[in-house]
Amino acid sequence: MKVIVAETAGFCKGVKNALEMTLEAARNRNGREEILTFGPLIHNRQVLTMLEGKGVREENDLERCGGKKVIVRAHGIPPEQRRNLRRSNAVVVDATCKRVAKVQSTIKRFARKGYHTVIVGDEDHAEVIGLMGYTEGLGKVISSAEEVEDLPARWEKVLLVAQTTQNEEVFEQIRHRFLERYPQAVVKNTICGATQERQWEVRSLCGRVDAMVIVGGRHSGNTVRLAQVARECGAPTYHVETEAELDCREMARYATVGISAGASTPNWIMRKVVRYLESIEPDRHGQDKWKRMFTLVAYSNVYVALAAALLTVMVEALTRLPASLANAGMAAFSVFAMHTLNHYLDEDAVRLNDPERAAFYRSRKETFTAVSLAAVLAALALAMMQGGSTFLAMAVVVLLGLLYGVPLFPRDWQRSLAALKIKDIPASKTFLIPLAWSCVIGVIYHLSSLGDRWGSVAYAFWIVFLLVLVRTTLLDLLDVQGDRLGGKETLVVLLGEKRTARFVLSVLTILGASLLLGPSLGVASSFAYAMLLSVAAYVWCLKTCYKNRLKGGPLYETFIESILAGTGVLAFAWSFLA
Repeated sequence: MKVIVAETAGFCKGVKNALEMTLEAARNRNGREEILTFGPLIHNRQVLTMLEGKGVREENDLERCGGKKVIVRAHGIPPEQRRNLRRSNAVVVDATCKRVAKVQSTIKRFARKGYHTVIVGDEDHAEVIGLMGYTEGLGKVISSAEEVEDLPARWEKVLLVAQTTQNEEVFEQIRHRFLERYPQAVVKNTICGATQERQWEVRSLCGRVDAMVIVGGRHSGNTVRLAQVARECGAPTYHVETEAELDCREMARYATVGISAGASTPNWIMRKVVRYLESIEPDRHGQDKWKRMFTLVAYSNVYVALAAALLTVMVEALTRLPASLANAGMAAFSVFAMHTLNHYLDEDAVRLNDPERAAFYRSRKETFTAVSLAAVLAALALAMMQGGSTFLAMAVVVLLGLLYGVPLFPRDWQRSLAALKIKDIPASKTFLIPLAWSCVIGVIYHLSSLGDRWGSVAYAFWIVFLLVLVRTTLLDLLDVQGDRLGGKETLVVLLGEKRTARFVLSVLTILGASLLLGPSLGVASSFAYAMLLSVAAYVWCLKTCYKNRLKGGPLYETFIESILAGTGVLAFAWSFLA
C-alpha cells in the first residue's frame, strides 16, 4: 500500500510549546513538588499517560490546586479561574497557545467597548469555554450558519470570532450569513493558520488517494474537523487514535491511503500507523522481505559498526595515517557495544520514538547483552595488542560509554544536582557519541604518531567528529518528540528543530571548509576533495529525510548510516586506484 503523509500532520506550535513547558517543569521540580495541569494539557490520551508516568497529573478541581505548581493548558482557561488559581497560592505556569491568547485579548478589548461576541465553535470545548470567560457575559456560541437567525436582531455592536481549530468552510458560511444580518459587525477570522493549512492539505490529499486516515484523540476538536473535511471531500475516512483501530482486511481494499493528524498527535503514533498501513501493501511478501532486511540492518547495529570500521579506511586515505584490521575491529566492536547497550539504558525514549525497535530489543535482550559484552572484551583485547597506552585509552572510552545512562550519584542528591547521569547533561548525547567515535577511530590507534604527526591525528579527529556529529543530529531530528517525553537531553530538545537544522547546515559548512583547507595545510591528501560528496549527501539528507521523518524508521536510518559507510568505501576505492 502506498502511504502519503500530510506535511503538516502532528504537533502544532502551541501544543509543542505547552508540552515542552510541562516537561521542563517536571525536570526542574523541587524534590516531591506536585505538578498539575488544570484540565487535560492536550487532547491525546497517549501523551497524557506518558506525562502521568513523569509525575504530572491532571486536576479539574480548583480547591485541590492550592499551593501547587499548576500548568494552564494550551486551550486556555477563563480569567475567573486564573484569578482563583492565584488566590489559592498556586504557582501558575501559563502554557496557553499564543494564538488562543490573541483571540482572548481581542474578545476582551471589544467586550470592554460593549460589543456582543459571537464565537463559532463547539460550546463544550475547553478553548471556547475559556474564550467565553472574556466576553463579560455578552457572548454566544454557534456552530452553523442556520443559528445566525436565532441571534437577537437588535445588536448594534457585535464581534464575530472563531475557535482557532474551526472548519474554514463552516466559518465562511457563517460569516456570509452574519454580515447579511449585521452589516456593521466586526469579523475576525481567528482560525489558526496551521489549522487552515492542515484542512487545505487534507482537501488536496483527498483527490490523490483512495482513502484517508486521520490520527488523533476522539476529543480533539481539530482532529474531528480534519476527519469532517475529508468526509466532505467524499473520501472514505477513518478517524483512529492508534493503528490498532484499523482493520487490515478493510484497508487492503485501497491502493493509496493519505494520512493526516490533529495538532495534539505525536509523531511516534503516526509513525506506527504509517508502518502498519505500509505492511499491507498488495505485494506483501516482497515488501515484508525488504522491510525485515532494513529492520535487521538498522536495529542490530551491525551496519553502524561496519560504518565505524570503514571510517578507519577513510582516515588512512585522508591523512595517510596507517590503518589495519585491528584498527577497524576496535572501532566496530566498541561502537557496536556502545550503541546496543545504551538502547537498554534509554528504553523510554526508544519506546516512544520507535516502538518496533523497542520490541525488537526487548525480545532479544539476553542475546544482545551477551554479544555486546563480548564486543567490549574484543575491543579491549585488540587495544591491548597495540600497547599499554592504547589499551588504557580504549578502556576509558568504553567505561564512559557504558556509564552514559547509569546514575552516578544517589537519588537523594536530586535537589542539588540537575544531572544524575551523563545523559542528563544538556545535549550530551549529541556531542558525546561523535566524541567517542572520533577518539576510537582517529586518535587511540594512532597514539604512537602523536609525536611527529600530531597535526594529521588532530585533523583525523576533527573530520570524524564533524561527520558523526551530523549523523547523530540527523537521527535526533527524527526522534525529537520521543526524546522530549523520554527526558533525553539531545541538542534538538535543547534548541528546537529549526535551530538544530540551521546548526547542522553550519557544521556541514565547517566540514566542507575543513576538507578544502586540509590538503593546502599539509595534513590531508587530495581525497579530502572527494569527501565533499559526503557533505552534499548530508545536505540532501537534511532536506529530504527530515521532511519525511514520520516514514523514517529503518530505511532512513540505514541511509544516514550509509553516508558514513559510503565514505569508507570511497576511501577504499581511492586507495586501491592510487
